[in-house]
Amino acid sequence: ISPFTYGLEIEQVYDQGTVFSPEVLDITDDDIRNKFMEGVRNVASVCLQIGYPTVASVPHSIVNGFKNLLAIAAETEITFPEAEQMKAFLADPSAFAVAAPA
Repeated sequence: ISPFTYGLEIEQVYDQGTVFSPEVLDITDDDIRNKFMEGVRNVASVCLQIGYPTVASVPHSIVNGFKNLLAIAAETEITFPEAEQMKAFLADPSAFAVAAPA
């Protein structure tokens, strides 16, 4: 008796009434991670739209709130340390040319 190998070669995959090609089994960790992050982005988007805070949407809500504060500071005399640079740029637009990356 000489050494031999045996195994199955998958031709089709059947799952709940649907037949797939075997390539659907060739997923990587990156594929799973990308699909998970796509779901997190969708949750954050929906939660931002309906105003429901979640771990995924709170950072975006904070940034959006800060943008609103900067807009108020730009139109009024109200100021705070984080708005000083923006006000300086608005006062002297030529400063943009110096601050722009080369």
